Amino acid sequence: MTAGTIKIGVTVPDFDALQAAGLSNYQGDNRIAFSAFIDRINADGGIHGRLLEPVYSSFDFLAPETQDVACSQLAEDEDVFIVLYGLLASSNLCLTELNDTMVMTNSYQDTAARERSGETLWLQLESADDEQVRVLGSVLAEAGRLEGATIGILANGRLSDGSAGVALQEALADLGYDASLDITTEISGDEIASDNELGRIAEKLRSDGVDFLFNLLGGGDATQVMADAGYRPENIAYSTLNIDTEAIDKQLIDGAISVDAISDDAVWNDPDFRATCINPVAESYPELAEELAAPLPDDSQQASGVASWLVPIRSACNQTMLLKQLGEIAGADLNNASFRTALDELGPVELHGLGSASFTSAGKWDGLDEFYLLEYDAGTESLLTIGDPIVVTR
Repeated sequence: MTAGTIKIGVTVPDFDALQAAGLSNYQGDNRIAFSAFIDRINADGGIHGRLLEPVYSSFDFLAPETQDVACSQLAEDEDVFIVLYGLLASSNLCLTELNDTMVMTNSYQDTAARERSGETLWLQLESADDEQVRVLGSVLAEAGRLEGATIGILANGRLSDGSAGVALQEALADLGYDASLDITTEISGDEIASDNELGRIAEKLRSDGVDFLFNLLGGGDATQVMADAGYRPENIAYSTLNIDTEAIDKQLIDGAISVDAISDDAVWNDPDFRATCINPVAESYPELAEELAAPLPDDSQQASGVASWLVPIRSACNQTMLLKQLGEIAGADLNNASFRTALDELGPVELHGLGSASFTSAGKWDGLDEFYLLEYDAGTESLLTIGDPIVVTR
């Protein structure tokens, strides 16, 4: 940082590399999305008279070494003030833990990573990974779905020793609900052993009368396996509902519940989001106006190279907004400490295309507090949004 500039890093995922690897997740260019909003901030006088000087660094999601290079370039060679968009999962610790460089991401944070970041801010738009199960329990309790139920939790012991299940059990207890907890132990890849274990758990859940099951396994075909073993709960809630793999018989997951932020299509078509986030990019890059006016591409279109601009535009729109707001609150002496203090003065904030959010310096560095209840309808083979959004106090 100088008297007239603030150097910020912006990471740029290499989606051509993902395409080459056969992953249909082609998205728009972060350089374009972020530059549109950075230019607007600069045109408005920057932050306390300092103009933003972006440094872009590319990385490959599938190659950790490229993320280390991007981290080194931005934090060491360029000595940026903060990195926007960030890297993949724990690779962000290269910025916070190793280089004391603030970072802002959409997701990937959890409690352990936040603690390892120490005093260095790792701000995140969405809820932290291990907060999502607490959000799931809170939303279902708020919606009245747990009243009178005998509740069970099935957690994956291969993922952090089933800590997601423990966290959910504690959250439900705080809300006044008792829940039994079963954590899988069998080694991944041994399908016979895994199915046998699920069969034993299914028999226990059936004999205990569990009629509301939280399935936190995060994929697989556990619902089908347990149904084949004789256990079919009246209600199932998933931390991640994989419709294609969870059960061959889709009637087994009819009415299954999950919790998520607003749907991508609803965001893309929202007039306020278009006015606030999409139009500035279209105005800065007129050659993209027609592409940005089109509906979001489906998986097959993305696989053929049609870019989905939602994630880069939403990321750039919100992260630059937060950077400017926090910078203005922090004052002329911009540093990690002043940004942490600014979090407490920021108050509730509306994240464009996501919803209500809040941050605190004491450790709530993941913002989103607004979620929707989703229910799978086997008749239409789709997840339907149920009711109004629920804002969770976290």
